[in-house]
Amino acid sequence: MTAYCCYSVYFYGGRWVANPHNPRISSQKSHVVMGTVTDRDGTVLAYTDESGARRYHGSRATRMAVSQVIGDSGGKVSTGVDTFHAQYLLGFKASIFERLADAFTGTPQRGDDLQLTISERLTRYITEEFPDGKRGAAVVLNYKTGEVLSMVSLPQFDPTDVESALGDDVAGALINRATQGLYPPGSTFKIVTMASALENLPDLNDFAFDCTGYYPVGHYSVTENSAHGVQTLSEAFVHSCNTTFAALSQDLGYTMLGETAQKMGFNENFMFGDMIVYNSSYPIDDLSPEDLAWSSIGQGRVLASPMHMALIASTIANGGVFNEPRLIGRITTAQGGQRPLPAAETGRRMISSSAAAQIEKDMIRVVKSGTGTRAALGNGYVVAGKTGTAEASNDKSVEAHAWFVGYITNDNAPYAICVLVENGGSGGSVAAPLARKALQKAINLGL
Repeated sequence: MTAYCCYSVYFYGGRWVANPHNPRISSQKSHVVMGTVTDRDGTVLAYTDESGARRYHGSRATRMAVSQVIGDSGGKVSTGVDTFHAQYLLGFKASIFERLADAFTGTPQRGDDLQLTISERLTRYITEEFPDGKRGAAVVLNYKTGEVLSMVSLPQFDPTDVESALGDDVAGALINRATQGLYPPGSTFKIVTMASALENLPDLNDFAFDCTGYYPVGHYSVTENSAHGVQTLSEAFVHSCNTTFAALSQDLGYTMLGETAQKMGFNENFMFGDMIVYNSSYPIDDLSPEDLAWSSIGQGRVLASPMHMALIASTIANGGVFNEPRLIGRITTAQGGQRPLPAAETGRRMISSSAAAQIEKDMIRVVKSGTGTRAALGNGYVVAGKTGTAEASNDKSVEAHAWFVGYITNDNAPYAICVLVENGGSGGSVAAPLARKALQKAINLGL
């Protein structure tokens, strides 16, 4: 019990402190000036005025664009920075010497200021370009550093009027869909299936499958809109052929595919220091053949968050190495010093460099000549990506979710992206164009 108590405090202590129901939070707010939150360029997103009231950016468009990232003063968005990082903003991390310095100078105790890695300009742009009336999320990362450059979730709310977010027309606005939303990833999961095949199956160079548009498995059939004919695994990836990957899953089996999925973060309890990311899930129990087939193409019981899928794209971009996402860029004390950033995991190998290199080649082909051509950039920038059109109902009565995950391969623009448009339809025609716009904007901003 002692060991478990120590484990719990070490891993969950920060989350317990940040719980909005923690009475110490309310007590601390009564005598500590809450610190300021800015974006990577210094734009003030949240601050405390002279009366002690929490204030947010003067532009309503900006307030709403960053609403789920920043949160609200009442703690209704428990994953927002204002609540999740209250230990810094409310001075819980201040040393006894820092508190004595405030006491000797007679100044009110003040919490730390936080500079985030996100760009307000990029975040607001993606919000404005998101398909009208649609819900969803978008994440842009620097895959070399792990910095979160943008995190968008729709619908949004105005933190100066949180009560308005409780109406039916914006139901769910207090949920950050980028980190808390769990959706069937559709064909974007074929990155994981492809990685499992490359890691576990020999002689893939000789692999060929004749897609007739129909593949019976168990009591069901996996279908395609058209027959692709005989194709290699790489060609099937570029065409996003469901029947080929369903057949491939039967060779892999649930054990090998499940092990690869878990290596790549599925079923993992993400204990990131800078943010809360809900756990993606991949079924690892004894699957039926048809359940295995549907899982291999990101349907069935597979669920993933947009942040996780952006991290998978980043992992491929990094040659199979995973880096934890970072949201906090700098912590400045009330005395002007710099506080150490929360520890972050870097350098964990998820798949081999050779498997990552092959997947990257195929992802580049997806954007050049496959289902993701509308994500392509000009001016010498090469985009690697994968589209997904995930069914949201068994009878297709509900419009599918549109996905795109990918990244720019150029070293001078190390941006990875995930776009999810709920009930948006085709990933290639809806999510890919938005990804292209977001990546181009990141380049133009020089992030």
